[in-house]
Amino acid sequence: MFDLHCHILPGIDDGAKNTETSLELLKEEAKQGVNAITFTPHFHPNRISPEDFIRVRNRSYEKLMAVPEVQDMGIKFKCGAEIFFSTKLNDMELDQFCFTDSNYLLIELSTDEKPYGLTHTLIDIINRGYQPILAHVERYPYFTSDPTKLYDLVEKGCIAQVNGGAILEGDKICLKYIKWGMAQLVCSDCHNMNSRSPNLKDAYRFIKKKFGEEYVEWFEKNARDVFAGRYVDQPMPKMPKKILGIWL
Repeated sequence: MFDLHCHILPGIDDGAKNTETSLELLKEEAKQGVNAITFTPHFHPNRISPEDFIRVRNRSYEKLMAVPEVQDMGIKFKCGAEIFFSTKLNDMELDQFCFTDSNYLLIELSTDEKPYGLTHTLIDIINRGYQPILAHVERYPYFTSDPTKLYDLVEKGCIAQVNGGAILEGDKICLKYIKWGMAQLVCSDCHNMNSRSPNLKDAYRFIKKKFGEEYVEWFEKNARDVFAGRYVDQPMPKMPKKILGIWL
């Protein structure tokens, strides 16, 4: 399994506070069968400069890699970032935030209202040769109230990611995203061992039970392709339709 969204790097954001917690999280990932991880600490363009963020992230990564136990786990690691959406991305050098050796960018959106310039900026990013991954799309009310807005972005080339926690909680819209083919990646978004621990094994087990083994295989292939920097071949998602006030 491949976990492409997590907050395991120590002392950089609201995830692991120290290397001890990072090591616990990595042990749990390994226990569940995860053998490739992309570290995606939060980057907010309005709070820290790109240069400072990259310096802090790399220092945190080097600190974790210096732990002998980590090197003995047999897990492949890459670095990335969870970038908070801003129209500043239009003018920013984005290579430094991509998952290592790829053109994939993990982008987090506001949970309050649809960001100004969202579609224009994402299309610009795609036209520049990058592949946006929209983080935990089940959280955004402007998508959940009208899923066709997410459909439009996926159709234009964005990848939608859902969290394992939402799947395990039986989040209705999250499960509909999966049913409609509008979610292409499942990640843990783990932060700690208490409230937000690694959960990919259980999430995939849930998906298998509800949707079938072919869905699990598809999600795993997508994650494997993203980690390798390969193109994700997406089937056309189903357009959500509202009938008697219910999205079907």
